[in-house]
Amino acid sequence: FIFNLVLPSITSINDIYGQMLVGRFTPNDFDDATLDVVGKLTESTIRLWRSMKSKMLPTPAKFHYVYNMRDLSRIFQGILFTPKESIIEGGLRAKEGKLDNFSPPNMMLGLWRHECDRVFCDKLTTARDKEGYDGLISEIGQDVFADAYDTACSSPKYMVSFLRDDIYDEDEILIDEAPKIYEDGGSLDMIRDRALMFLDKYNEENPSKKMELVLFEDALKHMLRINRLIEMPRGSGLLVGVGGSGKQSLTRLAAYISKAMCFQITLTKQYNRSSLLDDIRILYKSAGHKRQPTVFLFTESEIKDEVFLETINSILSTGEVPGLFAKDEMMAMTADLHNDFIRDRLGKEETQANLKQYFTDCVRDNLHIM
Repeated sequence: FIFNLVLPSITSINDIYGQMLVGRFTPNDFDDATLDVVGKLTESTIRLWRSMKSKMLPTPAKFHYVYNMRDLSRIFQGILFTPKESIIEGGLRAKEGKLDNFSPPNMMLGLWRHECDRVFCDKLTTARDKEGYDGLISEIGQDVFADAYDTACSSPKYMVSFLRDDIYDEDEILIDEAPKIYEDGGSLDMIRDRALMFLDKYNEENPSKKMELVLFEDALKHMLRINRLIEMPRGSGLLVGVGGSGKQSLTRLAAYISKAMCFQITLTKQYNRSSLLDDIRILYKSAGHKRQPTVFLFTESEIKDEVFLETINSILSTGEVPGLFAKDEMMAMTADLHNDFIRDRLGKEETQANLKQYFTDCVRDNLHIM
């Protein structure tokens, strides 16, 4: 059988995402100027998406230049992921008085531009394509939002979720872990200081795996991109670059900042698909059973057999790997998730099939492949 699923009409797409924004951004919480910006977000995003689809076409060298509904969803996911306080009050940096020209409408527009950059611009591989994208989004922004766009997007925003500190009592005992609040991180220099603090802590805790990193501008921006993917549910990334450019080190640092377990396979002469499945069981127990953020760092040199790619593809597409767990082992793990299932899946029957699906969803949400 061949199923041809056509894209919904532009009106339908507008309705889908427009209703999400209307439900989230209500007149009770936001002023008229911010709501005016929110009302134009779906139109501007769809225009940008259609422009990218028609102008940034795939070629053999740029085979990944494919834009579908997932890209739209990721942009709105990022906007809806941002707490109301970050938009209304500006987060920690605004309280410290370190954000220039802050206002909720400017914050909303800057956030939209940031999410579009992360979803569309980060896919592009050449400087020329990135300049073309910059021209497209600026043209659409000025057309839809007029002068407000230039004011809000005069300098790039860097949204981060690692500005808050852990809470300790008087005896230096940890009371509460730092809350992850997606907010404006301010300038790159401010973010660099924070990232270097995490790097020092990582080196103190892992003296045998010490990383001597220089966080120059591009490295810091790449680290922020990786960190954002790890913080987003089901976020995975393909890092492209020459060997030794820092892809693995930046991923380890980003995982440490996100308090995620970072796992990498150890290749041996006997390493085969069975060994890979053993390692994937560890990852599934961490991400699904313990519900802990987990990063699987998998490099090109570790693809010992092409069958490995089929397994990775199964994890990314459905989250299910045939024959990974014995039936009794799966039942024991899903039994431990029973209370979480009741809380998160209201109204769902407590059948083994539903519990197994819940386990798989937890894995997909918490396991990030880089």
